Amino acid sequence: MKRFFAIGIFTLVVACSQKTETAKVNLEEPLNPYDTIAFQQKAKKIETFFETLATKQNFHGTVLISYNEHVLFKGAYGYQDPGKKKHALKLNSVYQLASVSKQFSAAAILKLVEQGKLSLYDSIQKFYPNFPYKNINIKLLLQHRGGLSNYTYFSEKYSDRKTPLTNQGVVEMMIKNNPPVYFFPDRRMDYSNTGYVLLAAIVEKVSGKSFKKYMEEDVFKPLGMKHTHVLDVNNLGDFKYVDAHDKWGAKVRHDYLDGATGDKGIYSTVDDMYKWDRVLHSGKFLSDSTLDSMYMPGSKKLAGPFNYAFGWRTYQLESGEVIVYHGGWWNGFKTFFMRDLENRHSIIILCNNERSNFKNLDPLVDIIYNRKPSANRKFSAYLHHSPGRE
Repeated sequence: MKRFFAIGIFTLVVACSQKTETAKVNLEEPLNPYDTIAFQQKAKKIETFFETLATKQNFHGTVLISYNEHVLFKGAYGYQDPGKKKHALKLNSVYQLASVSKQFSAAAILKLVEQGKLSLYDSIQKFYPNFPYKNINIKLLLQHRGGLSNYTYFSEKYSDRKTPLTNQGVVEMMIKNNPPVYFFPDRRMDYSNTGYVLLAAIVEKVSGKSFKKYMEEDVFKPLGMKHTHVLDVNNLGDFKYVDAHDKWGAKVRHDYLDGATGDKGIYSTVDDMYKWDRVLHSGKFLSDSTLDSMYMPGSKKLAGPFNYAFGWRTYQLESGEVIVYHGGWWNGFKTFFMRDLENRHSIIILCNNERSNFKNLDPLVDIIYNRKPSANRKFSAYLHHSPGRE
């Protein structure tokens, strides 16, 4: 998979398919061999790692670790109501993915590109002629290089904070009020929730469906992700999910910001996320050239071995393996998803408690990669760092 650094975005644009519907994807059992005894030993060590988190660091959540595409370990810890210690979390518990949702928004855009319905170089004005900010294309939104200010802040000024936002409503708010930008397009990278709400709005424009309907009908259903949904804040009962809790243990209630999706708002289980991981490895949903482009770092000047691609952060281990990952944190939910593109290992962690502490993943990564612990290794510092500004 190291080849993706050398493959240009142009390949993605010219290789568009005329197919306009997503065919059902069937996955075979993983064929990659593994050592059964070593596999069991790793699983036992991982179990001990998470049991320690649960007993000593207030960890409440569900986890799945895969190794060479095989499920290495899966477990659920803690409670749906951590404060009262009621209703144990389960392996099939459904959580808000928070910013881990961004990779799905990016994938939806890339699928529409493959179908020839849009281009990475389309300007926002192609879809919204009155949009007041020039020289921003889809590619820049995907890479957090558009320079637009954060809608979670400026919407406080331009809304009543009671009526749920919508993706189209955020666009209309920007057209009407022209909130100031952070910087001119493509000057640098700055993590942008606004950009991903705009991407979801463009998916709606191009598909003629709500973001929820498009994702559930054209992405999740064909991929067999039966427990993955987009939140409709006006219809909270259309699927079941666990409640989130703040650092004091109080239940976090939905607010008007939950109406906007694309930057967040997708709910899933560890099993569905594992299925998504395998779908991406299979190349059956997005082509290999599209996937290479999706993982290509977008900024040249970010410090350290991390970067940002299309909905994914990127990182290169000291041993050379390329991984993509993303964390999420929204209204009490904390999430993490890491994928090794070469060895096909993954880490999926979904939590419903803001106090859940899993910042130090070095011992877990040591287990997976058979590494000796090192006090000088700062792997987790990179994974939890938000590479913001160049």
